[in-house]
Formats: sequence, C-alpha cells, structure tokens
Amino acid sequence: MTFIRCYLRASTQEQSADRAKEEVVSFIDSHNQKIAGFYIENESGTKAERPELERLINDSQQSDVLVIEKMDRLTRLPYQQWQTLKSRIQDKGLTIVVIDQPMTHQALATNQPELSAIQQALTSFMLDLGAAMARDDYETRQKRQKQGISKAKAEGKYKGKQINAELHKNIKRMLNAGLSYTDIQSALSCSRATIAKVKKLNY
Repeated sequence: MTFIRCYLRASTQEQSADRAKEEVVSFIDSHNQKIAGFYIENESGTKAERPELERLINDSQQSDVLVIEKMDRLTRLPYQQWQTLKSRIQDKGLTIVVIDQPMTHQALATNQPELSAIQQALTSFMLDLGAAMARDDYETRQKRQKQGISKAKAEGKYKGKQINAELHKNIKRMLNAGLSYTDIQSALSCSRATIAKVKKLNY
C-alpha cells in the first residue's frame, strides 16, 4: 500500500488551513488508498522554510506520496527556490500528487505502471507550470493590492487592514455558549489562532 502524506496550508492565521481536508480524504478514498498523516499549517507559500512542510519532508521515505489540493498550497516561490524545494522532495523519494492535475494521479494506482521518460518529463513540466502560475498569481495580487492601497491613500479612504467584525462576533457568542474550539472551527471555518485571538481580546 502507498504511504500517503497530505499537506494542507493557508496563508494567514485568519484562514482555516484544513478547509480542504474533506476533499482530500474523499479523493484518496476514491483511489482506494489510506492517508498516513496530515501536515497542516498557516504559513505563506512564499516562504521556503515552513515547519510542517519541513517535518513532512524529514518524515518521508522512498516511494512515499505527497498529496496537495493545488500547486499553490505547496508553493508560491520564485522559480529557483521552487526548483530547490522540488529537488529536496524528489531526493527523499517523494512523488507529488496534485488533486487538480490528473496527470499526477498515476502514483496512486494500485498497480503503478512504469512511467516512460517522456511521461516523467511531462509530469515534471506540469508541476513546474503549476508552480509558475501560483507565483504569478501571488505577484499579481500583491501588485493590485499595492495599487488599491495607493489609490485609497490618495483619496483619503485608506484605513488599514480591517478585522472581520461579524466573524469575531460569532466566535465570541459561541465561546460564551461554551462551545469548544473544534466546534467553532467546524461551524465558522476559521483557525484556532483566530478563536484564541478573540478570546484574548475579551470584548
């Protein structure tokens, strides 16, 4: 049986890193496989060093499989940094499977076919393409955000990052009702860090 390690990531503490967990489990079940472990964290994909990703790589053995929802969950790194990360993953014998890239799904086949050199090269190319698109999307968002802030400042409308008041209000209500962090996470799709922040603010 294939040893499968699933990596789930969200960029900020305000987001729920395990929001895609159900989809990943369903995907693995559809291939009649079992998940050996989840590695979940709230870190930017633009950071080369991430604690849970490091732990996953260090835990891995030859022929293990790394499953991700989309390439941007694994990387938003510049090209050379992505190549370094990819080399580390490959050197550990890990095969990358991306849910929205069917070409990578062969690693989950019960009887894994021997991939030709052309197939291997094409799969590697598709991973590189996905990584490049993820980085481009990040840079485009950053550019638009800066443009928007500059325009807002020029018009005297910029107020800085705003908290999600409605989310915070609902978290506070659920905390006051005695619900657990897990229950609140499940109901509101927020991170434990956000819940802890609201509890600490005590408003």
